[in-house]
Amino acid sequence: MNQELDEIDNFDDSELTNDIVTVSKLQVALRARARTFQSKLEQLTVSADTRSIEGLFELLQKTAYLLLEYSEFWTHVLASSETFASRETAAELFNHLFVHERGKGNTRSQAELNGAELSPVGLGDNHFYVVVTLLLCTADDQPLFEEIYSASLLRDVLQEITMMRESYLMAFELLWIPQGSMESLQDEDLAMIYGDMVAIA
Repeated sequence: MNQELDEIDNFDDSELTNDIVTVSKLQVALRARARTFQSKLEQLTVSADTRSIEGLFELLQKTAYLLLEYSEFWTHVLASSETFASRETAAELFNHLFVHERGKGNTRSQAELNGAELSPVGLGDNHFYVVVTLLLCTADDQPLFEEIYSASLLRDVLQEITMMRESYLMAFELLWIPQGSMESLQDEDLAMIYGDMVAIA
């Protein structure tokens, strides 16, 4: 997906007429020995209709289910959810988060250019990672979740996402680094690029 928001003005639900919007970020690091995870994410995005809210909602649900399926590989998490009284303000933050998170892939690419090599995935090594980021903009009047600091809380949040109402979703972006199914981030990459994430395993 490569869809940025100029304005959030296409949401129409008779039950929700106010301009209150919630922007949420959920970031999960997994052990890279979950070798099929990246390829499954790729399959989800290729088959999804990301031009429609219905397609984005289906992608969001399937991504949440996939993360739940791979819960044994979770290592770190970072979560934030903030409510705004202005759709324009929410759109600015959503776009900022998207550009910022997408730029982390460029940070990794720059490291490669400077001589670092992407690490091949090893089945027995727990010090190699994949990081997936979910960015959501919803019509909720309250944050979707608070700080997440355990696997059980992350599981609860993902389950709640699977039960979200489609009509509340206004925008969704899915990112993961690295994208190659035979590549992974090392400990130092995780610390440098995703230093705010909290260890949960």
